[in-house]
Amino acid sequence: MRIGALLPLLLTTSVSADPAAWQVGGSEGQIWLLGSVHYLREQDYPLPPIVDELYGLADTLVMELDLDDLDPVALQASFSTAAVLPPNTTLREILDPETYARTESLAAGLGMPMTLLDRLEPWLVSLTLTDLTMVRLGFQANQGLEQYLMRRAVADRKEILGLESIEDQIGIFDTLSFEDQAALLSQSVDDLAAPEDYMSGILDAWKAGSLEELAEEFSDDFAESPELERALVATRNARWVTRIGEMLNDGHRYLIVVGALHLVGDDSVVEMLKARGVEVSTVAVQ
Repeated sequence: MRIGALLPLLLTTSVSADPAAWQVGGSEGQIWLLGSVHYLREQDYPLPPIVDELYGLADTLVMELDLDDLDPVALQASFSTAAVLPPNTTLREILDPETYARTESLAAGLGMPMTLLDRLEPWLVSLTLTDLTMVRLGFQANQGLEQYLMRRAVADRKEILGLESIEDQIGIFDTLSFEDQAALLSQSVDDLAAPEDYMSGILDAWKAGSLEELAEEFSDDFAESPELERALVATRNARWVTRIGEMLNDGHRYLIVVGALHLVGDDSVVEMLKARGVEVSTVAVQ
């Protein structure tokens, strides 16, 4: 996946509109879908009104992960086990010389010695460099949309659920071939060279709820890597849709918050629900 595909899930900016949201009909319960931004700055608050409106309507907050139940020690252990290269294998041996050199240059600019990355699988190197870049730009995960909603839900004693586990997410990346992981890292390095320039248009599209622009960007991001789109997005969406279908008729009201690019495009959660005959319509802040 290009970092271009990841960044719309990580950042936000200030424009006067609301992100797109969807209402999913059910005979008993009700579901709202909202695309997330994982990293925000303090100055990005207050969030668009639709965020608080939909949160207020829901009994249960559902995210990709149940962030409230994550154990930092267990999380670190999971990464340490899954993301380390096989014995006697280094990142330099997996990447082509040009990609390795560009990765080394980006890491050096972020203050990260390659000696700390050389034994990691390319997918984790990509995520690590992305996170460091976001911090350098002033964006923090603890200011992100999910963290904001999680803190509210904990204070309000609302139920919090996850669509998948951290082991599920790590497994998705870890089962990618080294070739696919190298492609992901190469594109990440390209886009991280000027993330603010890249984000200016797509962030405005997200905040304005411009589905056409988001869908077009999604298509461009995966044009050369359909296998990554399948593994990182489409397959996960299909699993989530099965779970969402189970939620529809249980009498509860859910706000489901996932990465924005899971909600646009032909293989999106929205389109998969429609293909099952489920009524899905866009909603706007009142």
